[in-house]
This record gives sequence, structure tokens and C-alpha cells, in this order.
Amino acid sequence: MNQKISILSFLLFVSIEVFSQSTIKIDGFFDDWNSNIIYVDDSLDSQGVDLLDFSVCNDNENLYIRIRFNAEIDLTEQFYNPAEVMINIDADNNTNTGYFTNNIGSEYGINFFDKFIFDDTDPNFVDTLSLYDLNVIPLPTYSSDEFEIAVNRSLFSDTICISIMDKIGNDFMPDNGTVFTYVFDNCSMPNTTDIDFSKNDLNNLRLMTYNVLGNGLISNNRIDEHRRIFTSANADIITFQECGNTTYNDVLGFLNTIPLNYPYIYPDLNSGNLTISKYPSIESWQVADKIDAELIDLPDSIYSTDILILNGHPPCCSNNQGRQENFDALIQFIHDAKTIGGIIDLPINTPISFSGDMNLVGYSEQYFTVINGTISDTVTFGNGGLPDWNNTPLEDQICYFNEKEIAYTWDKGAPSAGDFPPGRLDFVFFTNSVMSVDKSFIISTEHMSPSLLVQNSLFWDDTKKASDHFPVIVDFILPTFTHTGIMDFKQELDDILIKDILGREVSRIDKNTLLFYIYNDGIVEKKIIIE
Repeated sequence: MNQKISILSFLLFVSIEVFSQSTIKIDGFFDDWNSNIIYVDDSLDSQGVDLLDFSVCNDNENLYIRIRFNAEIDLTEQFYNPAEVMINIDADNNTNTGYFTNNIGSEYGINFFDKFIFDDTDPNFVDTLSLYDLNVIPLPTYSSDEFEIAVNRSLFSDTICISIMDKIGNDFMPDNGTVFTYVFDNCSMPNTTDIDFSKNDLNNLRLMTYNVLGNGLISNNRIDEHRRIFTSANADIITFQECGNTTYNDVLGFLNTIPLNYPYIYPDLNSGNLTISKYPSIESWQVADKIDAELIDLPDSIYSTDILILNGHPPCCSNNQGRQENFDALIQFIHDAKTIGGIIDLPINTPISFSGDMNLVGYSEQYFTVINGTISDTVTFGNGGLPDWNNTPLEDQICYFNEKEIAYTWDKGAPSAGDFPPGRLDFVFFTNSVMSVDKSFIISTEHMSPSLLVQNSLFWDDTKKASDHFPVIVDFILPTFTHTGIMDFKQELDDILIKDILGREVSRIDKNTLLFYIYNDGIVEKKIIIE
């Protein structure tokens, strides 16, 4: 056994399971939770949303807790299934200290709905702390029936007690007079593989998406930080958000101070989205009021395809309807692109990327609209459907800090009690049937080692000063002509279809005409036979 647990049961049985060791990644997904202690709650003992079970693990830095419910809730905001979840931690394993609740002496009560922490370490004074004072990170940021939470353990003894409750339903875990005692034993293995900034292959296409916060590229007190971040990323295509007052000439002025060449600038002052590229755009579209699209003409000497770049910044916060409308429009546009007619016709199997600050808080329906193409307003936007070329979901590329297995992309500057905790708001979705990812990471300088900062000419507070969001980097692997062996391999294959730029099948090969050869392994090759 790698894990030790003690339960003071008051003669009552507590259901617990123990599993083997793994690494917990705080990303809002749960397939890594197989090395943890599980407490299973009594069923149907709530007057509202039912607490089902919770799991616990830790490493040298954090305590990790996973909580499951019988229905979807929002941890930090009002929701149609109301819930107000509290985690109480007896940090010294002493019932005589702290605030007595559910048979433990709680030093810290983490109140997710009101977004603060009760500090009961002083018997004569109850203080309230920000969620950031214990580095509380709950994911996912949108509604769910399960959440994983990281809490910094530096103020805890090696043995603690944990109580979880939902105030609305008056449900507790553990219940019936039992106490859950947890002994730290580092059941989560620390990350030993850091991600550097370099490309593994120069032909990989690097995308950066970044909300620069209020026209940050022209903000005099933040422009130096943005220059360093921009240069260190050395992306081929960048999708910026919150650039509504950043003009074409403003961008030129910024780029003139950068030792990199970006000749193609596509601002949309209405949406606030700005796309910058080393390669030109063939055509532009306004997909929705907060989503723009550029069909980027990649070099034919390297790539056998172009790429559709979608840049999004749907409405924030409680505007669930506005976000849903933007994502409905996105799916309608992608299906239009995949079929002949409408406002866009893409060559079959053209890679598609959708990136930006998605503001995915509130209803999870919006996330699954992007992934699965499930349109809400079918009268206005059509029936939707799975958006990838092979009728599968889009891939959500989960990116992590370079040296930590943590995936949030936004946090509050100078936080206080009542502020929202860190969240995963910035995403890169893509059609993984025709492209893949070699490397991805989140640039957060405050979470970097001194050596990594020096390697990339960054300062420890660059991202903290530049914006409240972090840049997200993804290196795409696209079909190329120069990739080792790919031409030889393709020449041994039989082409199964030849189509023109509108996606129509052709039977005659005309010279000086762009055609797409679709091979029996799914590879697509772009050819022009010159007369």
C-alpha cells in the first residue's frame, strides 16, 4: 500500500478504497484519479444535490481532492441545481482547536460559492482569506457533476481531517458521526519531465493564443513584458484577444520592436480579436460577433495543405446565452466549410483550429457544443453535428505549465476574499483527424524555474504584469512535403479520390489547376501540374 488512512468511525462503517500511485494533473479531467482514497457517501441523504463520494491524494506541494455529485452544479455561481459547497480542513488533526464542525476542529473552511476561506487558526478571531491564500484551484471552470481541487498544503500538518458539505442540501461527507483522517503520503508522483520552449521539428506549425488584457500591446506600462513574451514564444500564428482599440498601425509599431518577422496582420476592432501570422490569409470571415476566421496560405514548398484559423472571445461571465450563440454560429460555420455552398468551401481535410479566450464559465453545454457540435438554437443555426472531417469531436488540447501539471490559464491580480479562483478559460480546439500536436504548454513566468526564465529571456513577473491570462502554445504537426519519408510513402499509395478546391470530385487532370489527391491512408496532397 502506498497510502495510509485512519478513520475514527464511532462504531460505524465507512466505505473506502485505496489504489496505486500515479500523477494527479489539475486540468478538470479525471482519468488520472486511480491512486487515491475514496470515501463513498450514503445515497439519497440530501435535501438537494446529493454528495456521492470524494477522493484524496497529495504530492509535496498540494493536497488534491476530487468530489462527485449526483447532478451538475456550478461551484462558484448560481445554477439551476443550487449548491453551496464547503470543504473544512482540520489542519492539525486536533478537535480542540479551530471551529468545531462535523466532529472535527476546522482551521480552514473553503467556501466555494462565496469564494473565500474561513481562517479559524486564532481562537480569539475569525479571519477571512482569499482562495489564493491557500492557492485553491478548482477545475473545471464550467458546471459539472465532478470537480478536482488543489490546495496548497504548506500550512497543514502531515495528518489532517477533512469534512465536505453542501449547505443547500444539508449533506455531509463523512456523515453519521464518522471522521475522515488523511495521512500525507505523496500518492501523486511529481512531474519529472519539463517542457522547454523549442520546437521539436522546425516544420511544426506553432500557434499562440493570448488575451492581452485591455489592448496590452499598446499599454505603455506593460508593453515590455508583452515584447519579451511574444519573442520567447516565436509562434507562426498568434490569435490575440482584447485588442479592440489596437489598430493596424499600432500592431506595426509593436512588431517593429520585435526581432521577428510578421508581415500579415488581421485586426477586427469590433470583436477585439487580432490575428498575426508569418503567412498570408487567403480569405477572412466574421463567424459571429466575437469569432473571426482566416484561411492561412501555408508555404506549398513545405505543407501539403492550408489551415483555417478561428479566433474567438465569446462574452464573459453570466452571459451564457451570448456564449452559446457564438458557439452555435461556430459549428454552423464549420459545417458550411465542410460542404459545398454557403459562404465558405474548404478543400476536404483542411486542418481547422479554434483558439482564444473562450470564457467557458457557467453552463457546460457551451463546451460540449464546441466539442460535439450540439447546436442549441437549431432554428437559427441548423442541426449541427460532429465537427471534425471524419465526423468525430474536435480535440481539446489540454496544455500545462512548463514545469507543473496544472492547466489554468487565468487568475486574479491582487486577489481578495470574494474573487474568483484560477480558471481554465483559454483553449485550443482542432480537427485531430487531419492534424496532431507535438508539444503544448502554458507560459506562466511566476511558475517557472530561474533556469527556464534565463533560457527564454523572461522575468519572473512578466506574465503577472502583462495580463490576467497566460499565453497558450501549441505545436501542430501538419501534412508536409518535407517530412522524413512522407513523399516516398505517399508515392507507394493509391489515390482514392481527386477533388478540386470546391471539394468536387474530378476525373480529368487539368494543368495549372490546384487539385487535392486523397490517399487511402487519409493523407491529402495538394498538387498543381505546371504546363
